[in-house]
Amino acid sequence: MKAVVSTQSTGVSTQSRGQQIEGIGTIEKLSDTHPFRVLIADTIDIDLIKQQIEHHTFDLSVKVNGIVNILLKLCSAAKVPEIRAITQLIDVVEIFKALYDAVEAIRLEIANYYLEQAKSTIRQHSIEYERTKFEQFLHKHPSGLDKTKEWIRSNKKESPLETMNQAYLQLLLSQPPSPETAVLDIGRYKKLGSQLRSLLLSSLLSLKLGTLHPGYAETPFLTSLHSTLQILAPEDPAPHRDLLFEKTVALCSEKVPGMSMATLQRVVEGCVDGVVEEKQDDPVLNLLRQRLNSYLIAVSLNRKPAPPKGFNLVEDQVVSAGENYLKLVHFNRQVYGPYYAKIIKEISS
Repeated sequence: MKAVVSTQSTGVSTQSRGQQIEGIGTIEKLSDTHPFRVLIADTIDIDLIKQQIEHHTFDLSVKVNGIVNILLKLCSAAKVPEIRAITQLIDVVEIFKALYDAVEAIRLEIANYYLEQAKSTIRQHSIEYERTKFEQFLHKHPSGLDKTKEWIRSNKKESPLETMNQAYLQLLLSQPPSPETAVLDIGRYKKLGSQLRSLLLSSLLSLKLGTLHPGYAETPFLTSLHSTLQILAPEDPAPHRDLLFEKTVALCSEKVPGMSMATLQRVVEGCVDGVVEEKQDDPVLNLLRQRLNSYLIAVSLNRKPAPPKGFNLVEDQVVSAGENYLKLVHFNRQVYGPYYAKIIKEISS
């Protein structure tokens, strides 16, 4: 039996699909007169199906057509071709398997829809909860903002926005401050800072080594070098300083056998130590660090900047790190913003 049928329904827009999902909910909760429940009841009338089977008049293609049209009203546009293809199946087992798979996929889509709709509510409750808990902490510990005040004071700039931008960047250092308002996330900031230093090292090496020999500027070599460094030190390069130095020198020597070992070691050592020790005496490193910080600040302000120049080798990872930084900073601002505003006003008066 080949279920060749017509399916004129198409994928609906996100807005109208959302309205349908809101109106549908779960089938069990629908009233008997709800249009969607009536449609399902008419399409899958069990008593009628039994009678048709008994009288040998049951046509599976008609039922498949009806069920597919129901699914097309619920599915996303991306699922439309896959669901329409069900009507072209011949084997009964394949038809039922495809229908069950489609129903399960749509069920997950609907669940994700509801979760997405609830995100803002969940986030707001989380913000209110964190702020309430912190208020309770301050009530018991009147000096509970001393470290936060010192953190903000040490980063004071001309404007409150610049002050907080610089303060948040300081949390990414290898030895960050520990303000009370960031204590719960300080580990996340530190981990993100370590990841950024790893990306900074790969970018710095790519620029410095490229000036020594054209072979070091080749994309395959730089990609391989970066992958190796990531394996040796997937997060913080500091604990693996010697290993990173030795392996980089070895790979470079293998790539260009005639390169002066003294020159190679000097350049690689300068790069590794400059990043690990967060030195400020290398103009190229300072420029890369400045560009990275400017990018992170812009991202944290939802300005959607282009990836920073000089980080082509690790562009995707830098963008991903920026997204994580935005999440951390945005939530912290929403919870503790009122405290920061009050502190900045106090230290400015």
